[in-house]
Amino acid sequence: VTSGINSNSGSGESPSYMSTTGMATVKGNDPFNLNVTDVHTFQSSTWPYRGRYPCGSLSVNGTWFYGTYFLANPNATTVFPDGSTKTVGPNPGPNCGNWCVQGPAVSFRSSVDNGKTWTEPRLRSKGIKDNLFGETAFNNERVKFGAPHFIDFGKNMEHSPDGMAYIVGHGSSNRSNVQAWMLGDQVYIARVIPTVSNINDVEKWEFYGGSEAGWVKGDISAARPIVEWDRNMGVVTMSYHPAIKKYVLCISTATNYPSMRGEFDTYFLESSSLTEGWSLFQYNRAFGPEAYFVHHPSKFMAASLDSAGRYNLFLSYSANFAESPEVGKPVYSGYHWSLQQVRLSLSKEYEELLRG
Repeated sequence: VTSGINSNSGSGESPSYMSTTGMATVKGNDPFNLNVTDVHTFQSSTWPYRGRYPCGSLSVNGTWFYGTYFLANPNATTVFPDGSTKTVGPNPGPNCGNWCVQGPAVSFRSSVDNGKTWTEPRLRSKGIKDNLFGETAFNNERVKFGAPHFIDFGKNMEHSPDGMAYIVGHGSSNRSNVQAWMLGDQVYIARVIPTVSNINDVEKWEFYGGSEAGWVKGDISAARPIVEWDRNMGVVTMSYHPAIKKYVLCISTATNYPSMRGEFDTYFLESSSLTEGWSLFQYNRAFGPEAYFVHHPSKFMAASLDSAGRYNLFLSYSANFAESPEVGKPVYSGYHWSLQQVRLSLSKEYEELLRG
């Protein structure tokens, strides 16, 4: 809640199936002194699921793109226009406790006036596969791009390798595992030239199909994961870090599979490539202790190493929607936007390599 404005992305029930998502502008260059302004909400339908939540956000060349994705709980019954009903899922047990069915990405709405007005191509879906990539979670199927987020290449995508916008999302291909909003087995990547006409046209997207197939246009079935960890993947973000010439994946998932109402682990992988060579460099158990949507915002990354050879940056996330500790882990973590200062120590060999 900000200035009396509320956003409720879930609980879309028959017959309305409506939800609201919120957006705001953050102004300032000092991460310890920021101003959140221009707060608005937007209403759209959750049908044929029960939740519709925000995901990837990208501002490029004067256009702001804002994504949403579907969620549901096992065995939720959906009423269709002809009066028939269908059941989403069911996911395998045990019940995870909170949004246990990860639905597909819906669409990206766009604004050319800094969020004052929006164009949304899919206010209400027309069927179970009427969404961005034609995926579905009905009939216990799995999606590849759950809660997709744009890769952060810096202001106006200045560090994109080819001028294209990229997304990453957590997915699964194993029906015996729970795929929920913070649970999955794999991470997938896709890219597109970011224009209003392209962003919601699956034929314009390219999906990474592995080292042999490379990038495959318009065919999500060709997508192959860039990393896999059975029952230990979840919501994912990626940023490029020019000071250390690395891409970093931030992944959050359940500490105790498959519980979505308890502690979450957050871990980090690095690579010199967008699609291969990923290595784990930090695993934080019960971070937050229930942190999610963890991300390194490029705006607050140091341009170079400090005199001690450390790399300074910030970690952005929210936490503890179900957990309510007296003190967050780390301190100031809570059910709000959190920014934590981070200092990474590099190996002497890599520091020397960066310094030339």
